[in-house]
Amino acid sequence: MKNLIATNINEIEAMSVKNSNGETFYAKPVIPWEDASTCSAAFIEIPVGKSSYSHHWHERSEEIFYIINGEGKLRTFHGDKNVKAGDIICFPSGEKGVHSITNTSSENPLIYIDFATKPKTDIAILPDTNQAMIYGNHVSETILDMPKK
Repeated sequence: MKNLIATNINEIEAMSVKNSNGETFYAKPVIPWEDASTCSAAFIEIPVGKSSYSHHWHERSEEIFYIINGEGKLRTFHGDKNVKAGDIICFPSGEKGVHSITNTSSENPLIYIDFATKPKTDIAILPDTNQAMIYGNHVSETILDMPKK
């Protein structure tokens, strides 16, 4: 980080984000991406019945989710897992860290904090769409179709 950050969640403006299925969820970045040097943190809010980021894994970045509110279904390398407020999930880099999360509540948003390491350049693999996303400090976000196996 370039500067100390001391703020309140209610002072962070929510950004509307669309996943690859066209579903909208909301992110409140605690550390603006351009200011993050080695780690990032964001509050993620998923509406009822929707998902956040598409199913993916990172070549270099590790992530930790802390579920604050609601309940959901976490899709992982080891299968599906139900999650709820108070749960902490740690995702390693690489294929075994593949993940996506869906809000399964009938009335409440699913809210979690997403903590992540921030390498200078990373590649996120999206196995459901056979695509890769390259992004980083000196790279514009680029989505590539991967060759079929």
